[in-house]
Amino acid sequence: MNRLAFNFADSPSSNDHQVRPLVDGVDLLELIETDSLGIDPPEFFRQPALLSGGRLLIGRCSCGVVGCDDVFAGVVRTDDSVTWQLAGDRTYEFDPAGYSSCIKSGTADTDWESTERTAERLVASLDFSTAEEDGYRFDWASARISRGRMTLSFWKEGTQRLFKIGWDGKDPEDAAKQVRRWIKEFGQRANQF
Repeated sequence: MNRLAFNFADSPSSNDHQVRPLVDGVDLLELIETDSLGIDPPEFFRQPALLSGGRLLIGRCSCGVVGCDDVFAGVVRTDDSVTWQLAGDRTYEFDPAGYSSCIKSGTADTDWESTERTAERLVASLDFSTAEEDGYRFDWASARISRGRMTLSFWKEGTQRLFKIGWDGKDPEDAAKQVRRWIKEFGQRANQF
């Protein structure tokens, strides 16, 4: 059986990060497409195919855009094994328990995060039900668009709405604190938007 691991790295060309699958210590993306970027870690680990099987996005074009020259693995899960099938008839087989443990560890790994990415994770985990009551559906949070600002993306009536909340740019907890304050006041301001 093969051994799966993940390498986390910055991706300056796409202003995010990337997780690169390693099988038996070999970077699959370098093996398949030498200039492919890995997938941004939160996006990679959110894919249902990773655990249940199906089509798994493991790489993207060097331009950083998902949907442009993507690299996929077919994941087949049985009681006895997890198999990744890649282009070029490359097949890798993993022990289910070791595979699940590796995915769990990768999902929980935050060592790769910059201050901004930690702030984004903390903010994205907040309760946005106050905004949802007014028809706003939270989509994402980014601290990388402008320094000292947390940009929140919501959808309302088919339209994206962006809100920028100031924070100190240094302490991820401050970002969460400022956004919590903003959420608390959201209901009072909702009619202004």
